[in-house]
Amino acid sequence: MLKAIGKFIDTLPLKHLLSLDESGTDTVKIEVDRFHGQLDLSVFTFVMRGVSPSGTESLSQLTVEVSEDEQLLTLTWHISRSFTAESGTLFLDLLAYQYTVHDPSEEQPPDFLLRYQLPPVEIRNIPEGSGKAPDEESYTAFWVQVKERLKELENSVGEQGERIRTIFSALNAQSTQILELQDRIKLLVMTQEEYDNLSSYDPNIVYVLT
Repeated sequence: MLKAIGKFIDTLPLKHLLSLDESGTDTVKIEVDRFHGQLDLSVFTFVMRGVSPSGTESLSQLTVEVSEDEQLLTLTWHISRSFTAESGTLFLDLLAYQYTVHDPSEEQPPDFLLRYQLPPVEIRNIPEGSGKAPDEESYTAFWVQVKERLKELENSVGEQGERIRTIFSALNAQSTQILELQDRIKLLVMTQEEYDNLSSYDPNIVYVLT
């Protein structure tokens, strides 16, 4: 909800609200004081006026509700397509008027006219595409190709995995043989004289001479 401070209404909440060609999707409520001086604005007609970058003018009459304490008015603005027909800066002018002497049908200026100050807002432009999206048949063909390629990769990884498992099995076998050989062979450190005095030699012992 936008709230008026005197005759100023901050439109910052509308900064990212509107896009080009939107219609009937956004409703803005504005809270204003019911009394302005001696004037009771609850009997006034409220109109939101918008001016697009090209100078095109849009008008929308707002509904008016009196608050429970009867000190405030809630204005409801249903944003129509005429306000979003052009992208760019949209200048806003909220006015309230009343005829007391003249007849509105005589096209005379109102007897009382009050305008609120609102900063302009931006109507976001719609991004334009440079190509055509693939149709349903193209998407189907695309996903068939993806599935086929994934299957090829799966088979390739499976073959490589089998080779890797074979290599590891061979390495494990060799390491087992080495460990078994290590368990069978013992090292014996001795001098040359001690080695020469041996009566026999054990084939499972490696003699290290110092």
